[in-house]
Amino acid sequence: MAARIASIDTGGPTAGKRGRAMTADTRREQAGPDQEDQDVVALGHRIRTLRKEAGLTLDNVAEAAQISASLLSRVERGTAQPSLSTLRTIARALAVPIAALFEGTDQTNVGEHDASGRRVVVRRADRRRLKVPDSRIQYELMVPDLDGTLEVIWGEIPPGGGALHPSSHPGEEVVIAFAGQVAVVVDDVEFVLLPGDTIRFDRSRPHRIYNPLATIAEFLLVVTPPSR
Repeated sequence: MAARIASIDTGGPTAGKRGRAMTADTRREQAGPDQEDQDVVALGHRIRTLRKEAGLTLDNVAEAAQISASLLSRVERGTAQPSLSTLRTIARALAVPIAALFEGTDQTNVGEHDASGRRVVVRRADRRRLKVPDSRIQYELMVPDLDGTLEVIWGEIPPGGGALHPSSHPGEEVVIAFAGQVAVVVDDVEFVLLPGDTIRFDRSRPHRIYNPLATIAEFLLVVTPPSR
C-alpha cells in the first residue's frame, strides 16, 4: 500500500451555499490515493532530476526558493504535497520555466511547424501535463512552449478539488469555463462560472480557483505574460 502523503498546506476551498467544502484527505480518498501518490512521486522525481542536472544541492535550491531544505527533500521524495506557488518558486530556483515540471516530452510530427521550422501545433495527445498535488488540478499545456507572449492551459478539477490558498503573479489572466462550475476567487470576492462564462482579472491580485460541485469542472486559462 502506498505511503500516506503529508500535506504542506491546511484548510480547503469554501464552497459556501454552492457546495460542501472537503478536506484534502477526503478529496484524496475519493480520487484514489494510490494514483495520487504516484503523481506526487513522479513530480518529485522530475524536480530531483532537474536539480541534479543543474549541479545544485538541496540547500542551494531551498535557499533560492525560500523554503526549507527538509521540505524540498520531502517534495523530491514524494512525501509532501507542494502547492502551485511552491512549484513556481522551485522552478525559478532551478532557473527553468514552470513548464519544465510538466510530465511528458516535446513531441514533434510532420505538419506541426511553420515555414521557419518553428513548432506551432500541439496535438491533444501530445500535451504536457502537470497535476498539482495539493489542489489536484490537472493542467495541460496547449502551446509548444512558453517563449511567446501567451500561455494557454487546459485545466480539469475533480469534485471538491481546487487551490487551497490564494496566489499572485504578474500579468493578466482569462478563465473560460467549459464544463461543470468553476469558482474563481479574486480579492476574497467569489465568481462562479458556468459553461461558456469567462472572467478576466489582474494576476497580481490574490486569487484561487476551485470546483464547488460533485462533478468534474473543465476550463481554459489564457495568461500573459507566460509563467516562467
